Amino acid sequence: MEGLDKEHLEKEFGPFLNPEAKLDVKGIAIEYFLGLSGGKEGCLFVGNSDKFLEGIVSLLKDNTKDIVEKSYKTLINLTNLETASNHLLSLPSYPNLAAEFVKEMLDPEFEMADYVCQLVSNVTRTENCALKVASVLLHTDQGVPNLVNVLCSTKHNPKANLHHLATVLGNLTQIREIRSKVMAEDQFVVQRLLPFIEFKDSKTRRHGIIACLKNCCFDVDCHEWLLSDTVDLLPRLLLPLAGPEEFDDDDNEKLPDDLQYLPPDKIREPDPEIRKMLIETIFKLCATKNGRHFVKEKNTYIIMREYHKWEEHEANFHALMNLIDLLIADEPEPGMENLDTLEIPQDIEEKFLKQDKQREEMETTDQT
Repeated sequence: MEGLDKEHLEKEFGPFLNPEAKLDVKGIAIEYFLGLSGGKEGCLFVGNSDKFLEGIVSLLKDNTKDIVEKSYKTLINLTNLETASNHLLSLPSYPNLAAEFVKEMLDPEFEMADYVCQLVSNVTRTENCALKVASVLLHTDQGVPNLVNVLCSTKHNPKANLHHLATVLGNLTQIREIRSKVMAEDQFVVQRLLPFIEFKDSKTRRHGIIACLKNCCFDVDCHEWLLSDTVDLLPRLLLPLAGPEEFDDDDNEKLPDDLQYLPPDKIREPDPEIRKMLIETIFKLCATKNGRHFVKEKNTYIIMREYHKWEEHEANFHALMNLIDLLIADEPEPGMENLDTLEIPQDIEEKFLKQDKQREEMETTDQT
């Protein structure tokens, strides 16, 4: 960063990023680094220094609450960058930092658990760091179920809401082994997450849960189980997209029970990004012939038809039209039924990519 000398600052500020330093000087030091972490250049500057990161991590154990909070906020800002996340979980002086973070997130008496959850949710966005945190949970038999138990117990920690714990789980399910634990048929884990798809008190929690379910749907072999009565995932995904529209008796009878005769004050999911994730998850469940048949049979089309009339967020139209087209299309030719393994011809793929790029450019222009 222009105007900052890394070697000089490490020498001058390094000793102050220490719980043993005097309160006034370490307070000034962490305030300075919190300010630096507020911009991309500052994050790059601080996040590439083991000495700075180790000093800030050391202050997480300080006796002064204000110092600890500012240290967490600094690390949360820094880990918006992938490089800083990788550095943080690779610090020579803190080889067990991932395990420490997991322990603190799940501690029912840890006052700073919400800060830890935010920090870990940032860190686990990258696959490399997600693997490090996942390995901590996978080393214990009940690691993942325990995390889900904490997430589903809204009063687990009286000092924290733990909403970002859902984001952590969503990020971790990019790892196949974590998905296997979430979808273990004898553990009743994924079923416990379903009520939080419509958790009114927190958009963050809804987003994290739906991200988790979307990632789980990448495992096509589990689709039959996810759609079965044991999990009954489809109605859970459709309900937030359904409105107060009235259908005739024939259409209603074809819908899942939970979507029949909805009240006139029924409202749809208010967050456009979450709505898009719901659409993409349903689309993923249509990867196989059996999945498509099931989703079509449940009259999903009429929910999507009415939702399409209501949706105003242009960024969602591409995903929505993909799903609608799939629902009204004829079955693919023999040998092409599994859309998850179907290879798209290069010229068609390039055409799709070009269309997506043009759409993104139009959206960017509209936003400016």
